[in-house]
Amino acid sequence: MNLTKAWKMKKGFLIGGGILLAGILLQITVGPVRWERLAFPVNLILLIGFLAVMAFMYAFRQKVRFFEWAMQLEAAVPALCYSLVLTILLGLVAQQEDGGGVPWLSRMLDFWPFVLSYAWMMVILGLAALHRLVHFRMKEIPFLLNHLGLFLALVCGALGAPDTQRLHMTTREGETQQQAEDEAGMLHEPGLAIELHDFIMEEYPMQPGQRRAMPKRFASEVTVYSRHGHQQDAVIEVNKPLKVDGWKIYQYDYDEQSGTESTVSIFELVRDPWQPFIFTGILMMLAGALSLFFFMAPRPGKKEERL
Repeated sequence: MNLTKAWKMKKGFLIGGGILLAGILLQITVGPVRWERLAFPVNLILLIGFLAVMAFMYAFRQKVRFFEWAMQLEAAVPALCYSLVLTILLGLVAQQEDGGGVPWLSRMLDFWPFVLSYAWMMVILGLAALHRLVHFRMKEIPFLLNHLGLFLALVCGALGAPDTQRLHMTTREGETQQQAEDEAGMLHEPGLAIELHDFIMEEYPMQPGQRRAMPKRFASEVTVYSRHGHQQDAVIEVNKPLKVDGWKIYQYDYDEQSGTESTVSIFELVRDPWQPFIFTGILMMLAGALSLFFFMAPRPGKKEERL
């Protein structure tokens, strides 16, 4: 590596370190990232602004050296290293929602250095994908699919998190419930109602020494009414959710004290409007990986190049 490239690489690590330092200062002064404040439409505005910044950087790359440098490998490698180290810490340190454990590191997703490092990496990734898209060539389809897919999955996953709703609805046989509560105990009306007809529970045979049989299967026979006036009869089981109006309804719990005689069924309602974009990004990455076999396969009549 020549001196110019070595300096560019060192510059990348210095900038990455500066981003970490800025994140620590933000963590100390303003506290952790408040993702709930980024709910729609704030996250959509941020996404548009983020894309506009990358378009601006790409348009003026020949006039601003920093913009041009941000599109080079010497910028990408240090950014990836910092993100990788922080991701390893995320995996090694137990994450606790109550804020306990290791200070800062036990809530890595709310940790400013983690968020800013990934944002910087997304800028570099987006610029690289944008450059290849502008100078499109068929042989770079795997590159585009992988990079655009990763960009889409990570950006939409982060910005879409505040819009994800997770509610619990407690129902009783013969009654219709239309209110559900969040983790804080606040009541919400999700725009659908569930009428519980029957709670079904099957148990494994009692084993010697057991005080009570273990549940084998539990499910609920229900009718779901949507805000649009539609109704749907269904049986909701564990790991077999029902999809209605953008919600996924899971069989979550029941009255364990009553066991098979339970007349109470608890459902978990999950709504993530950004999920289709995240899945699209994942599918793009899979398509990019598969397309590598097509573009790297030797062509008939073409001699293999030797190193």
